[in-house]
Amino acid sequence: MNRQFLSKISLSLISLVLSLALLEGGLRLAGAYIVQESGQSYSPYEEANDYVRDRVYEKFGNKEKSKTILAIGDSFTNGGNVKSYHSYPYYLFEFFSKSNNPKTILNMGICEDSTFGVKDRLKEFVKDYKEELPESIVLLIGSADKYERYEIENDDKLKLDWYEINPPSSYKSLRIYKVFRHIKLSLLHRSLLGSEEIQEGDFEQVKAVYLDLKSNIKKEAYVFTKEEYLKKLPNGFIKYCEGLNIKFSSAKEMIHSTLIYMTKILSSKLRHDDAFFWLVDLAKTYPNDFWGGSFEDAYFRIIQVYQIQSKYDSKYVLGQFPEKTSEHKYFKEFFQLVKDQEKVDSYVDKKRLEAWDEIIKITKENGIKLYVMNYPSDYKSANSMIEKVVKENNLIFIDNNEYFKNIIDVEGRAKILEDDDHLTPLGYKLMAEHIFKKMKEGI
Repeated sequence: MNRQFLSKISLSLISLVLSLALLEGGLRLAGAYIVQESGQSYSPYEEANDYVRDRVYEKFGNKEKSKTILAIGDSFTNGGNVKSYHSYPYYLFEFFSKSNNPKTILNMGICEDSTFGVKDRLKEFVKDYKEELPESIVLLIGSADKYERYEIENDDKLKLDWYEINPPSSYKSLRIYKVFRHIKLSLLHRSLLGSEEIQEGDFEQVKAVYLDLKSNIKKEAYVFTKEEYLKKLPNGFIKYCEGLNIKFSSAKEMIHSTLIYMTKILSSKLRHDDAFFWLVDLAKTYPNDFWGGSFEDAYFRIIQVYQIQSKYDSKYVLGQFPEKTSEHKYFKEFFQLVKDQEKVDSYVDKKRLEAWDEIIKITKENGIKLYVMNYPSDYKSANSMIEKVVKENNLIFIDNNEYFKNIIDVEGRAKILEDDDHLTPLGYKLMAEHIFKKMKEGI
């Protein structure tokens, strides 16, 4: 009797283990298919709600002692539009963790940083961590150099605290655990990881809210109700703005955030001329907020979009903004960029080369292997400078631009790029995979 009972118990346990193994295998296959088709992936750990990516550096560490790779640059490295576990440095950490040569990855990306900022931060890092320097550096920088050119001579060094993220417990890597956790998160937040797909009519929907707000805010008796406008906006609006820490609690903040979302939609469809038109509209309507720093996200966009768009020449732009429009630094910077574009380009390129010389010198003197990348987006000024520096100094080059062109032709732009300044979670994962393969090849 006891033997029969033990046999039944044993068979039941074996059946349970086999069933769970089959379920785990099936979920892994289903997960791989979902990631491939939709670009979504599961979250390996939870982020605190007050965790602001641009206020810390992230260290993705291994429990066992491993060599270190430093990823440094701007928003493409920081990944500030997504959770930390969807940034390319974290995905790179995952790829190495699954290999026979795990690495610790340091994320020193700061949104809107410049080549000059990276030079200063790298200098500080090498000085502070002389005894534990990384074996290699992955660097992508340059898109914000014209935006940050007034900071070139600034001697302030930005130091941030390190936020250490260790790999989750082994049971948390099981797909069964992830499914139950994902269901829990979905029930709590009712949102999917990754970007919301842009739907036909989203732009007109957001534009209508923007124009309505502009009209109503002038009325003395007008009372702004955030919830009323959120009902009129596409599903992706809140997620996009919260991901970039763009506020929309007041009428003016909502005007700014809807304009930013309009430019996101237009940029994702390569309609940079139209995006520039609406940015000019916001700058003319609220010059003090736009040039004074309250609408800083819009200001950064106008710098970027002006350099990409091809419809509006300097004569048109200067005609929209008389030289005395504002005494704010941002206006003077933009006005000079448009008025003296060749002179500005020449000055910035000269300073870029000086900064690059110092970056290369730092890595060589400290025996650090340097991998230099270009942008997935068509930032002609930054990408051409990067390729010039790579060629003249015989540096190891990772060509993201060509790599992503081929993927976008197959997968579509919206699946890979949020807009011209940010990748989707799938985009960051593909970027990390590209870097990982190149580093493994030992190029």
